[in-house]
Amino acid sequence: MSLETWLAFVAASLLLTVTPGPSILLGMVHSLHFGARKTLFTALGDVSANMIQMLLVAIGLGVVLAHSALAFQILKWTGVVVLLCMGWRAWHAPSSHEPETDSRLGGQPTRLFTAGFLVAFSNPKALVFFTAFFPQFIDPAKDLDTQLLLMCPTMASLDFLFVMLYAAGANGLAGHLKQHPKALNRVSGSVLIGAAGLMGLMTQGS
Repeated sequence: MSLETWLAFVAASLLLTVTPGPSILLGMVHSLHFGARKTLFTALGDVSANMIQMLLVAIGLGVVLAHSALAFQILKWTGVVVLLCMGWRAWHAPSSHEPETDSRLGGQPTRLFTAGFLVAFSNPKALVFFTAFFPQFIDPAKDLDTQLLLMCPTMASLDFLFVMLYAAGANGLAGHLKQHPKALNRVSGSVLIGAAGLMGLMTQGS
């Protein structure tokens, strides 16, 4: 993977991970209940689940590349459509509330980690997202493993970073999200639709 492609991947990942999702909202709730420091374990659970999901996606992409370059190009364009559909659904989604947290967790690291892991791993949208997103930056002519070994930790690190940043600012942001839940859907939808458009331009040029 060239430096230019990796920087484009980082920029796109930053744009997409900055929008609050279930894991970020859970981290904010845990921060409000147990403090930002203990939310570290929630973030680690989230990242662990994401790494497993990325591994599953990597195995699938390897199978596709091994059998057909055309199938990989079809997968890239399918990914653009998937991102577009996810953005459209997010834009029109009903206002949602922040996820509930069990007060009996008591801030115990293992329970916070488990909660973060389960919320991330049980979200099928994440698996679909990785499948749609990663192929946009993969060069079929180069070694897939090397590219994924760079992309997966990059995405996981950014995800961890934003969970912790939102957790640190939970007091102010939680109140804002409660007052403007529809705005969050609009921002999420706009980001995904915009990303789909950019991915379409990149795919067309490849």
